[in-house]
Amino acid sequence: MILVLSGTEEGKEIVRRLHKDGLSLLTTVATEYGKKMFEEIGLKTVCLQGRLDAQGFSRLIKEKGIDTVVDATHPYAIEVSQNAMDACKNTNTQYLRYERQQIEIPTDPLIHKVKTMAEAVDKARVLGKRIFLTTGISSVANFILLKDEKELYVRILPVPEHIALCLDMGIPPTHIIAMHGPFSEELNWAMFRQYQINTMVTKDSGEVGGVLEKIHAALNEGIDTIIIERPRLEYPRKYSSIDEVVKAVKFVRISPH
Repeated sequence: MILVLSGTEEGKEIVRRLHKDGLSLLTTVATEYGKKMFEEIGLKTVCLQGRLDAQGFSRLIKEKGIDTVVDATHPYAIEVSQNAMDACKNTNTQYLRYERQQIEIPTDPLIHKVKTMAEAVDKARVLGKRIFLTTGISSVANFILLKDEKELYVRILPVPEHIALCLDMGIPPTHIIAMHGPFSEELNWAMFRQYQINTMVTKDSGEVGGVLEKIHAALNEGIDTIIIERPRLEYPRKYSSIDEVVKAVKFVRISPH
């Protein structure tokens, strides 16, 4: 049995391909929204929803007879990846990491690279007044510290719970853009113009995450862009092509540990 840790578009595609090839598998997603992605492609029965720590992963591996784990979580979900690696080590289970490729970030005085969310907040504090967050619901709580001195606009997934969290934190309804990306350069540009943005915050989420479209739109509008660099983890086996990781799954399952 294969376990795919998903929640990304690539994770969904990996599950779809392995299932099409007749391999026995399960996939886990953290949210109801992630689960709906699999319902839409007719794979609801293989999808489990919930957040697991290392012990939870170990328990699931043992209960379901998992022999291979494919970690296709978001590049910034390092806690999940670390828990999965620890569980695989403890249960002698094959672990394969799929991670979307990084992109070449343009060099420009308007682009400010930082290593952590805390650094991003500090940098945003000294830049423009109208900040556009494109870093997901989990980071809004970090930036809420600035709400009395800055105007925060947040672009999040159209999930009722996420919208409610923003409202509870004091983000006005008029400052919440609940949409599913990725977004074209033109749409990003239109949003920046609409809200008169002068600082944009993003993660280096790769081509699939629409990062370049955000950056180019911001540069064209003369907007300061804060880019939170990817966290670093050492993975035993890492792939950046869906074809490669699907091929690797089939190979390791017929090879001795």
